[in-house]
Amino acid sequence: MEYRYVLAFYLDKREMSPAELASKIGSPRSTISALLSGRAKEPTLGKAKAIADALGVSLDEMAKKTFEE
Repeated sequence: MEYRYVLAFYLDKREMSPAELASKIGSPRSTISALLSGRAKEPTLGKAKAIADALGVSLDEMAKKTFEE
């Protein structure tokens, strides 16, 4: 599953807006928007960890969901 769908899944599950996530991780909203639209395929490892932490899931859990068939 593409990272953007995994990110959208967890945002929806946590009832968090992209703007809230961006604020929590100290990134511009455009970064989250690029990830959700697919313009950016995957975040850097540091950014992925910050996103997972802000969403209250482990990086491992998000990675497994991203790479499952």
